[in-house]
Amino acid sequence: MFRYNAEVRKEYLVSFALTVVLSVAAFFFSFYAGIAVVVTFAILMMVRVIADSRRYRRMAELSDAIDRVLHGAEKVNFEEYQEGEVAILSSEIHKMVIRLREQAAQLLADKRFLSDSIADIAHQLRTPLTSMNIITDLFAVEDLPDEKRYDLLSEMMQSLNRIEWLINTLLKMSKLDADTVYFESKEYLVKDMVKRAADSLAVPLDVNNIALKIDVPEDAKVRGDMMWTCETVSNIIKNCMEHTPSGGRIDVIVKDTPIYCEIMIQDTGSGIDPEDIPHVFERFYRGKVAVNSSIGIGLALGKMIIDRQNGTTRASNREEPEHGARFTIRLYKSSR
Repeated sequence: MFRYNAEVRKEYLVSFALTVVLSVAAFFFSFYAGIAVVVTFAILMMVRVIADSRRYRRMAELSDAIDRVLHGAEKVNFEEYQEGEVAILSSEIHKMVIRLREQAAQLLADKRFLSDSIADIAHQLRTPLTSMNIITDLFAVEDLPDEKRYDLLSEMMQSLNRIEWLINTLLKMSKLDADTVYFESKEYLVKDMVKRAADSLAVPLDVNNIALKIDVPEDAKVRGDMMWTCETVSNIIKNCMEHTPSGGRIDVIVKDTPIYCEIMIQDTGSGIDPEDIPHVFERFYRGKVAVNSSIGIGLALGKMIIDRQNGTTRASNREEPEHGARFTIRLYKSSR
């Protein structure tokens, strides 16, 4: 204790010097007074040495416990120190250890999620790339009819569009994960946002012979980021389109209240399997009735966007007698 702590050694030397001075002064008055000072000093020094030795022993045990934590020990008891400054220190270290373990567990979970995501992305890219390789080989056939060439070219364009959409969506999700996206907070008409989302899918809806019915109050307004919310509505309509047969219908119904603006998007397709409903917004999740072209990130991106704007997104099925999926978005209005 004296060897390794210069501050404690200095305190003991000062105490000893002060006691010598007081003892000499006491002896001038009385022999017994001098003896009393010396005895008192000896008792106090003995008590302090015992207390300091105990404290340093506990600190050494605490240091060993910290060392075991650093070397991967799973169970270290920091709660045996119940009072004094060492107990306060051990309590704070205990909190720090818990926090570090939580962060380590979160990092491990993120690492596994990243690994799974990379595997899913690779799988999703492999399919269109394989298709494009086959199409490229077919183009090398010299006597291939022009009509067949046009069909192959159309298939290649679809694969390229799929890859482009996948990459763009993943980039948007990564920006949201990194919290680098700035969401505007401007008031806009909901009908303008829904119209923009519908216009982006007008051609594929027409090609698939699916009607889109929109019912939006003229004066319905909400505060938020119009472009990002439009991305969500567009992704949900696209998902409904992929699961609605030719001749079907998609409804976009907006309900405006003083508290929130509700956007309900429903189709006349096959609906969602009850077991899939809790998972439809998970990344790369493909339900039992998912189409082959489904990737499973459009709905996940949409939910992330709405969550960032303090809204809610819910999936369910339409009530009888009609069948189909129903997605409900609620954007809550600010009280300011």
